[in-house]
Amino acid sequence: MVMNNKDRTIQILSSFSFMMLIFISIINPQNHSILYHFFTWLTWPTIFFIAGYSIDVNLKIGQSIFLAVKRYLVPYLSAGLLMIVMNKVVQLLQLSTWLNTPFPAMRTGLKALLYGNGSPVVTIFGFFDTGIGLLWLLIALFTGTLLMIFISKIKKMFWAVLIIILLGRLGFYLATFIQIPWSLESALIALPFMLFGVYYQKLDNWSAGPATVLAALIVDLTMSASTGLDMIVAYTPFWILGTLTGLISLAGVIVVASSLIKNSALTNLFAKIGSYLSLNLVVFIFINTMIPINNYIGGLLPTGMLSFIIIWLIMLIISTVIKFGLVKILKTFSGQKGELDEKVFK
Repeated sequence: MVMNNKDRTIQILSSFSFMMLIFISIINPQNHSILYHFFTWLTWPTIFFIAGYSIDVNLKIGQSIFLAVKRYLVPYLSAGLLMIVMNKVVQLLQLSTWLNTPFPAMRTGLKALLYGNGSPVVTIFGFFDTGIGLLWLLIALFTGTLLMIFISKIKKMFWAVLIIILLGRLGFYLATFIQIPWSLESALIALPFMLFGVYYQKLDNWSAGPATVLAALIVDLTMSASTGLDMIVAYTPFWILGTLTGLISLAGVIVVASSLIKNSALTNLFAKIGSYLSLNLVVFIFINTMIPINNYIGGLLPTGMLSFIIIWLIMLIISTVIKFGLVKILKTFSGQKGELDEKVFK
């Protein structure tokens, strides 16, 4: 498949977002709050931006929805059910020393999976004391993509932006007292980043430069001193300022990624890491949820920078290797002789 510069930039962004997601998932937010906040402003906007870019606006609505189901919903349900079954096996065989048990019971896990809440929250059915964990990201990407499929059909950008602003405000408002099924609030506040991705497809060139990166660093660091972007509960103290911070930070990351495409070796490396993003996400989320790698490494090395880097590298390598194993299996079952169609798992 021949890629243009924007496609290469997206693959580099995909690898960035994946590596940053691993970073914010294993760092201790209490001990390193500014660093954690800093990367939340970069990670979540980038992931949803890529999801927006991945929407083919030329497809019919039904085709786009079917593709979103395969890209996000099927991996979400597959990984969730596997986690619930594995959770039960670990409980029955008393293997909790070696593997995590995120759910007290299968029924609780199924309830969280069907509702799509990432953490304990007040829902329309009352308080849920168990969430599905980081897997919320896939269902939020799915619901956000469904909304963006319809919004992307709006011809005039003014109306699309207005709808995005209103829906984003609704998402931040609802999150103050309740969580709607399928992490809808998270999807609503991510729509500006997804819309940016949709319109990035249509740009002939990206003219931003070092000044954008500098502005992104200043804004991100300033906000990170006090707060981050908490997507799991759709929270940031000032929703307009938070959205703008996310967009500016995202613009800075895009500039950095686009500058790296001149280096073919780096581009090829990042293309490998960032390919099939939804598979990357589901594999890492499963490993991070079920396998206490921190405990294994913590027993061998003292807590510190070295052990953190090793854990990060192990997570990255294992997730990437398993991803390509899944790609090979999917190619075999689908009967494809060439590359697996990356549109499905972009």
